[in-house]
Amino acid sequence: MKNFKIYIRDLIKTSIKIPKNFVDFVNTQIPKWIDNAIIALNYQENVHYIVQESLIKPVDYYSTGIVQSSTNWSDGLHQFLQIKHNIKMTSETFTTNFLSNRGYFTRYGPNLFGLTRTLGSEKAKQILVDVYKVDLVIIPNLRRKQYLSSPDIVAMNETEWLEEICRSTMNESNKERGILIICEIIEHSILITEKLQREYRSSGIKLYTTNNKNQEKNIETVYPSEIIIATNLAGRGTDIKTDQIEKNGGLHVIVTFMPSNKRVEEQAFGRTARQGKRGTGQRILNAASLTHNKDFDTEKITQLRDRIEANMLSNFE
Repeated sequence: MKNFKIYIRDLIKTSIKIPKNFVDFVNTQIPKWIDNAIIALNYQENVHYIVQESLIKPVDYYSTGIVQSSTNWSDGLHQFLQIKHNIKMTSETFTTNFLSNRGYFTRYGPNLFGLTRTLGSEKAKQILVDVYKVDLVIIPNLRRKQYLSSPDIVAMNETEWLEEICRSTMNESNKERGILIICEIIEHSILITEKLQREYRSSGIKLYTTNNKNQEKNIETVYPSEIIIATNLAGRGTDIKTDQIEKNGGLHVIVTFMPSNKRVEEQAFGRTARQGKRGTGQRILNAASLTHNKDFDTEKITQLRDRIEANMLSNFE
């Protein structure tokens, strides 16, 4: 890699005439451009980003599922992705002003108030107290939660994984319940949608993968036997009305991946059994995405995930 960077640096100097006032900038950026050219090559459409209206739009698939329409990657990454898709290249962007979350809380802390249903793990809560100097108050539920968790399923490959998801979906749909399938990435949402459309009436399937196409309005209410297929977008603050299916058992949530932390998982399953209503949930996982684990005991995998998060938070602290 070192020799490659030297080669690129020499190539730029011999083939491009750089104004004197840009020489230092170019020398600083070359290593970043090289790294981001490789990252752009490895980034996947409908995973890390989408191409919409001839624009590259980053996707926060790891946490919120949000399509970040107003965000441009820096240090040439956005431009290399534009080249990759033969899209008109825009100018590189630079951050001139930046205020970290910690700086924001330090400056405005006494005047900040917030509500959330999912604070996350005990370690995450402690970080909020220690680092951001905030007080946490737990408000008890008005109504008793009526939620049942079904046993986890780990499929050995993608084909079996899709079959298990469809089997569970059709089983609950036949009971005239509503089903919410939450996927890690847009690509998986499309894959599951296509398979279900081959086996089920397409009019009963709703897709929610982007936050900039008004798709959220289509899932405000779920009706008997309807299927909603979504990314983490549906797992954060989305209030799906389930009155029409309450008598049939409420909304059944299927999470098709191992959530990155407890907060993300609680947000996903928190779409059902809201405000005293009935609901169920289940994780259906693909063993291929769990290759870093020695076995497929989901309880052990969850404990390992929580330990990794605790270590990361300790390093942050």
